[in-house]
Amino acid sequence: MMSNIFMAGMDLVRWELTSLGVDGPFRLAMHHPHGAIVEYFRALPEALVREAELEHLMTTARRAGSNRTEVAV
Repeated sequence: MMSNIFMAGMDLVRWELTSLGVDGPFRLAMHHPHGAIVEYFRALPEALVREAELEHLMTTARRAGSNRTEVAV
């Protein structure tokens, strides 16, 4: 099993990559304050690429969200 954490804005996100057999398949689980994303892959490189994509999406979305100005009407 491989795991790590990162910050997406103020949110702590934890991911785990687990081998379900000797040579796969592999389970990627990303836990965030609003739930979890779980995906399965045949090969480890595919899972690692997807983890990087999801991490980028989450950190970019949080960064963009923190730049918005809330206006009360």
